[in-house]
Amino acid sequence: MSYDREVVQKSLREKIRRAAASAIAEDDVWKKYNMQAIPAERVVRHRYNPRTRQFYKDETIVKIEKEPFTHGAMRHCYRMKKLATPPQSASNHRFHSYGWSRALNYVAKCYLNEDGTIDTSQHGSDSVLTDIILQYEAAHWAEEFNKSDPPKKVDFIRAYALEFVDRPGKPMFAVERFIAGNDSYG
Repeated sequence: MSYDREVVQKSLREKIRRAAASAIAEDDVWKKYNMQAIPAERVVRHRYNPRTRQFYKDETIVKIEKEPFTHGAMRHCYRMKKLATPPQSASNHRFHSYGWSRALNYVAKCYLNEDGTIDTSQHGSDSVLTDIILQYEAAHWAEEFNKSDPPKKVDFIRAYALEFVDRPGKPMFAVERFIAGNDSYG
């Protein structure tokens, strides 16, 4: 079977244009919170690899609200934005205005001390990392369950930890993508 390279390239360009137009048309559900005005922060991301059972670190930048939007008995939840691809250097002073209008929405959760302050202890950081490991374990078992072809499949969204290295105590937050609408994910 032969392909006309120009026709294939033109078709691919058109598909990319449609996808980009669709993405631009989607309205940011957090637009009303003016997160672009929040200063960006440098963080170290801790991603877990369930095969090696190790965490891997890389540096990125985020914008996170100063006040939680909700809380439970043990944790506060914050709205957060993270760029899909950070600039070459997170220490670059220009990252404060680096394409935040299209940044993805996340929820960042931190453990609390009894007095309601963010837990910056080693125990607090270990608790966040344990949460991430458990999320990956749950995803593994969901995958196994789904192999039995249940009427409704189970899925877990990927989570990771962020260490706010420029804040006092270097607090650790568990982070996962924000999914608008019905919460049917683990």
